[in-house]
Amino acid sequence: MKKLNGSISIYFTFAIVLIISVIMSVTELARINCQKLYLQIATDAGLDSMASLYHIDLYNYYGIYGVEYKTKELLEKEFLSYIDPYFKDGNAYLKNWYVAKIDEDHIDLDYKTLVEKDLLDKDAVNFMKLKMIGKTIDFLGKKVMIKEESDIDSVTDEVKSIFDEVKKGNTYGEAYNRYFSFDKEIREVEDYARKISDYIDKANIKINNIKASSTSGTLSNGKSLLAKINALIDNITNLENALNNYIRKLDVLKEKISLSERRYISDKNSSTCSFDENVCNFIETEFDRFYSYVDDSSEVVDEIEETLRHCDIMKDVVLKDKEEIQTFVDILKGIEDDIKEESRLRGEERDNDLIDSLKDERDAVEEEFSDYIENFLDNYNNYKFEKMNIIVSSSAHTNEVNLIDKLIGFKDGVILNFVLDNSEIDKLSRVEMPIRKFNILSSVDKASVEKIILGEYGLDRFNYFRKSESGEITKSGSNNFEVERLIAGKNSDYDNLKSVVDKILLLRIGFNLFYIYTHSEKREEVRAFTNALFSGFSPLLAEAMFILVLTAWGTAQALADVKKLLGGHKVNLLHTESSWTVSLSNLLDIARNGIESSDDRDDEGMALSYKDYLRILLIGESQSDIDNRMAGIIESNLRVLQNNFDFDRLIYSFDVNNDFICRHFFTNFVFVPAKDVILSDEYKISINAHRSFYE
Repeated sequence: MKKLNGSISIYFTFAIVLIISVIMSVTELARINCQKLYLQIATDAGLDSMASLYHIDLYNYYGIYGVEYKTKELLEKEFLSYIDPYFKDGNAYLKNWYVAKIDEDHIDLDYKTLVEKDLLDKDAVNFMKLKMIGKTIDFLGKKVMIKEESDIDSVTDEVKSIFDEVKKGNTYGEAYNRYFSFDKEIREVEDYARKISDYIDKANIKINNIKASSTSGTLSNGKSLLAKINALIDNITNLENALNNYIRKLDVLKEKISLSERRYISDKNSSTCSFDENVCNFIETEFDRFYSYVDDSSEVVDEIEETLRHCDIMKDVVLKDKEEIQTFVDILKGIEDDIKEESRLRGEERDNDLIDSLKDERDAVEEEFSDYIENFLDNYNNYKFEKMNIIVSSSAHTNEVNLIDKLIGFKDGVILNFVLDNSEIDKLSRVEMPIRKFNILSSVDKASVEKIILGEYGLDRFNYFRKSESGEITKSGSNNFEVERLIAGKNSDYDNLKSVVDKILLLRIGFNLFYIYTHSEKREEVRAFTNALFSGFSPLLAEAMFILVLTAWGTAQALADVKKLLGGHKVNLLHTESSWTVSLSNLLDIARNGIESSDDRDDEGMALSYKDYLRILLIGESQSDIDNRMAGIIESNLRVLQNNFDFDRLIYSFDVNNDFICRHFFTNFVFVPAKDVILSDEYKISINAHRSFYE
């Protein structure tokens, strides 16, 4: 065989080395990128495995994802157990190709729990979005078909309209409280009105006493007349003082009304004014009515001034009569003194003729005095103080006022006895069921779609009064009034239902007052009823009682509404003539005995159920408060199945940022076993990953 000699130049050697270096560098870069992907897959799989351990009962009952854990160390150990198989098992070629191990000393596994800000809300909202799609829900008195997520946004308009109506109803009450809170000043005016009434009665009694006096012109009768006249003068003086004080207090009230009117004008002209035309008309009408009593040209002021003129005339006449009578009394007293003086003398010092002469003079004066008295008494037949429109009786209608106050007071008291049968009240649990408090802080806005969906979540997942009777089932099996607890935060079913019913009553009062305020026929009906019921009151106090009666009527109808709602029926958001069931004539009977019965038919139109009002109250409550109560209820219910269940330790999302220790491939060829590979701390690959149940 022929042998061939060959040689290679140094330059060719350099070229070969460079080519091999380039090939190995490109190969290493490709391998590193693939190794990063492999490590990312391993890390993602580890987190997916962690997330798959969500609490089954928590999800089945409440649609909430959450992974239980004990300590962070155990959590990290469990995570490592899901990572290890990617480096110990499987294809040996891949093991040698992707040589790496996790740096256990620097594992950085972080997580967020459900009690952290908004995560519980996010979990519940996403669950409800999926649940609501494709369903028709009875939302605030209307059927709403949810075909896609954007349809959920449309219900916000309905919610806003509800709260707008609530605000309108409250606006009238707020306006009256802001601009017509004259109770103190009216009471002060009324105090002097009662004094005027008393002094007029006393003056007329004194006049009648004088008219009943004897016409005898004797000294004793003259002194008696003087005493009666002095009493009348004192009474007229007191009456004048009371009238002047009444005018002074009326001026104070007028100034208060004027200040209030200026405040109203300022509010009306401000850019933030929320009064609509109806509210403005109501306010301005009420100002006109009050001014009609306190203005300088009002009938009340005219009456006062006329009575004061009458007092002046009477006082002048009586003082002249007093002066005349005093003259006769002085003359008679002088004659009597002379007769007594002469009669004390004895013997020659006594002048009997003088005594007889003095007696004749006395008889003549008495006769003249008697004639004067007779004419004087005839004049008093024309003297009398007339009753005034401002006059009130201090004890008039006390019982009726107390009943109306009692009726209005229902909005701040226990009303369950008036809207539920005793048998149903007896069934209400009063057992205290304290739940653990959390510190969940939510930023969900009251007017947002999320807030509305969270309200639907509460109604869907938690039990409430009569829920089972409507055919709905609470999966947790709880029979407690949980939605009421979300709203009220009390510890017993009785207290929670009571608190919610109180809140619904206030809403119904607002709606009913809005209905009355905006219907002139209803307002005039109230005014006629007030004038008839409190006919003995002054116009000012009757005006104040008008608002009390109006509020009492709205409250009485609200009691009937709540009774109907708790009976499982619907009530119109704003009443109509046909749906308004409480008459003014029954007002005082309701205050005494409560609502005897309620209409067992649903109202027509935009009628709301008890569930709708729970929905409104859920939207109106702070979401932070609701979330804390929700977590407590969930924990309490699940502890029936798992006594160590801890809502604080429910993980919603995982974050990992870990280093993997590796080595370069070209210094460790594939035919070298992986177990002999020495990894370098200088060659690390950092992998980041995040997992949450709803991205």
